[in-house]
Amino acid sequence: MRFLIHMNTPEEEAALAGMLRLWARLTCADLETAPWDPAAAPPAVLFWDLDSRLPPPQLPDGPSALLVCSSSSQAAIDSYSLHPDGFLHKPIRQEDLHAALRRCIKVWWDALDRLEILSDRLRVRLPLCDLVWAEGARRGCLVHSSHECISNRESLSALEARLPGALFFRCQRSFLVNLTHVQKLDSQGFHMSDGAVVPLSRNSRAAAVQAYQRLRRLMEEGSAPEEEGNIHE
Repeated sequence: MRFLIHMNTPEEEAALAGMLRLWARLTCADLETAPWDPAAAPPAVLFWDLDSRLPPPQLPDGPSALLVCSSSSQAAIDSYSLHPDGFLHKPIRQEDLHAALRRCIKVWWDALDRLEILSDRLRVRLPLCDLVWAEGARRGCLVHSSHECISNRESLSALEARLPGALFFRCQRSFLVNLTHVQKLDSQGFHMSDGAVVPLSRNSRAAAVQAYQRLRRLMEEGSAPEEEGNIHE
């Protein structure tokens, strides 16, 4: 999946590329970013800075999305004539970028990394970003996604070994959480996006706080350095 970027300055282009790398890490998506090139194949998403005074190109019909941005509030109104999939006010915030990309989810859905789960006689391919939390069971484990609970034949430890450690945390012997789905952490444990509260063991509390705060800091900083490598490493 390719995201092409046309920003008004090289500094803004580098900042947006860093934010997109972070989004790809948190979403577990296979993403490549590059500067806009009119000779390149149509991108999945094109980011276009209206402050550059150049009109965005006409994207061909198909699985492509246009996200425009500007430091001018008037540009948001003027951009309606371009029929963009979203408008981002500069300076772009990470949370606003995430919201804009959610509006064009159909474009990048197929680029998500997926986890294959053997459930009874069915094989389920669950996007990693949709795995909210998991719990050990007598015969394997139960995987809780945003929409359903899936019975998995493998143990919780085997499941954990197939997940990126920077995003998933084993908070005690019987529970594992996706830190990106944690809404808050308190004395009760992890409060998850699906409403569940996953408890912490006494021995894991310090490590849980550290892992959660590390991810929150990364999201607040709004960029992922390239030298950090792939999220799965």
